[in-house]
Amino acid sequence: MEKNQYLKGKRFLKSSLKTNKFSIGAERLLLLFTAISVLYSIYIILFGKNNIFKYIERERIKDKLQSEVSLIKKENQLLKKEISYLKNDRFFIEKKAREDLGLVKENEEVYILVQKKEKKREKKERWIDRVIQKYQEFILKK
Repeated sequence: MEKNQYLKGKRFLKSSLKTNKFSIGAERLLLLFTAISVLYSIYIILFGKNNIFKYIERERIKDKLQSEVSLIKKENQLLKKEISYLKNDRFFIEKKAREDLGLVKENEEVYILVQKKEKKREKKERWIDRVIQKYQEFILKK
């Protein structure tokens, strides 16, 4: 009986060693696979087609474009108000014509105050100078 038990113990020991060798190899293989997976994930995050740096840059561009869109929307609202005034408000139309085109009513005189210092600094012809010249030509023709 002792011999039988001895052989059983020996067989058990051999089978358990084989199992342990297999399980140790499987653990190493699993560890290796996990390490490779982690390294590959890090590589994709840092250097892949859609890496983290491109994502950050896209977010900056997105924020910049959103701020531009909001500015354009505000400008669009102001222009819509101005269009509404130009269609409906006669006082606004007259004011705009006077400011932008330099128009005046009949028997109305325009006085423009020019400082001497400004005249020396500005050598470019301003729109108001053209209006004054046209106005003077108009008066001389009468």
